[in-house]
Amino acid sequence: MQNKLIPGILLGAVIGGTITLADKSTRQSLKQSIKDAKEGNRSQKPSKIGNIKDEILYWKDAVEEIRRNNPELERSLKDAKETFVERKNNRLNG
Repeated sequence: MQNKLIPGILLGAVIGGTITLADKSTRQSLKQSIKDAKEGNRSQKPSKIGNIKDEILYWKDAVEEIRRNNPELERSLKDAKETFVERKNNRLNG
């Protein structure tokens, strides 16, 4: 008995791809993607990594602005951090 799994999967993929290409908008999208790939153009959609990078830069700028506008708040936060670190060290050493 021959293994029919792999040929069956490949045949199903070919049939599924053919049926999918019956839709005109799918064919046009595929043609455009192939054309862009040949020309070396990248997708115009923003990548998830780019979105995450933009979000991180936004929050970094927001924190920097808070630091510039509220130096007493920054001092208070540093004092609170030092207090917590001291308490932690006292518990570990005591």
